[in-house]
Amino acid sequence: HLSQPQFCHDLDEVERRELKLFAQRRKRENLGQGSVRPLPLTSAGAVCQQCGGSVRGGALAVFAARAGLGLCWHPQCFQCHQCQQPLVDLVYFCPGGAGGRLLCGRHHGDTLRHRCPGCDEV
Repeated sequence: HLSQPQFCHDLDEVERRELKLFAQRRKRENLGQGSVRPLPLTSAGAVCQQCGGSVRGGALAVFAARAGLGLCWHPQCFQCHQCQQPLVDLVYFCPGGAGGRLLCGRHHGDTLRHRCPGCDEV
């Protein structure tokens, strides 16, 4: 709900418009969802972007198109760079574009806007 104007009841019209633009830009530029699938059995393998370990052919791997084509992670390694929250089956954000670090929604929001110390909203 961090970027949904309909859940922020105390915003004036200017703030509501700014929040809507923020949400649109965030989705367009950074939002993605990892895809879990096995590497082909015929594959020589790949390198996990988080731990640097090998992902063998036939093993499950997570692919994240916004982070870079051909990059993959072990399912347990596909996590927020800041809080280590697992991101498998969740949306991820990749603010640096291809090859950038992965962030959960909360920590990605923190990179764009400051949090209110009173209510903890961006």
